Amino acid sequence: MKSEVFRFLYYLFLLSAVSTFVSEFHTRDKTYLFADSGITEVKSSQKDFFTSYSDFWNRILFESGGLTQNGELVYRHIGSRFFATLHLAIFSILFGSFLAFSLSLLVIYLKSDSLYKFVFFIANFILSTPIFIFAILLLLIFFYKLEWFPPGGYESGNIYYVVLPGVALGSRIFARLALYLLPEVKRESKSKYVQLLITRSYPWSHIVRIEIFLKVLPVTLILLVLDFGSLLSGAMVVEEIFFFPGIGKSLYYSIKSMDTYLLSTLLMYSGILFYILNRIGFYLQKYFSGEYQNAP
Repeated sequence: MKSEVFRFLYYLFLLSAVSTFVSEFHTRDKTYLFADSGITEVKSSQKDFFTSYSDFWNRILFESGGLTQNGELVYRHIGSRFFATLHLAIFSILFGSFLAFSLSLLVIYLKSDSLYKFVFFIANFILSTPIFIFAILLLLIFFYKLEWFPPGGYESGNIYYVVLPGVALGSRIFARLALYLLPEVKRESKSKYVQLLITRSYPWSHIVRIEIFLKVLPVTLILLVLDFGSLLSGAMVVEEIFFFPGIGKSLYYSIKSMDTYLLSTLLMYSGILFYILNRIGFYLQKYFSGEYQNAP
């Protein structure tokens, strides 16, 4: 426990230093913002790194992150966007994992090599296609042609607004999980344990739905935890395309507008989130490994 605390503090120190450096370096030269005004020289009040680092921690601890360029408290701004991003992340995880598990188990249940190759191809195709292309196709089909879903925006708790961006993000989760699950469930279906269950006249549907599913579930949970961390940190491209007011759009805005306070705080937020969920994934892996090692 003590080593974990020191690990986190060491990581926090490095993360805060990087967040400060990146945000200050990014906003060092704002001359191009005045390119159309005829102004050739812009006065800069650039501070040294240690002063910026001290100011950063003062804002984080005592000033609610400081103020954005719009005059809003940084913490309040992030808080107002967090639940929209959480809603989108949960939908994406559920959609992607449900589709990956369903198709992978269906392939084994039907014992179909052609379906296996088809799902494997689709998963590879999705991962090799830029996500913005997939997002635009969803808009063209489900908004422009069918008029089923809105092109963007968000209302608190309304799943109607997260379907299109959620499917766009969830498709990547489906593809990554499918590429892991397909060979795993196929290997499990040929294991000695499954062959033993077959000789004991267990129904094939029970073997697929329960035994094989439970065998591949632990590692899949770890992969989902890691994906969840990336989604909670925001998806800039998807959120920008669908005008979704989430963390990713705020990060894009802070980079575009050179909002130092918002950018540094979002980098800190994303880093801490990644760390926590990665450590959860690490301990889940240790737990499941120990569980199987101790199993009779």
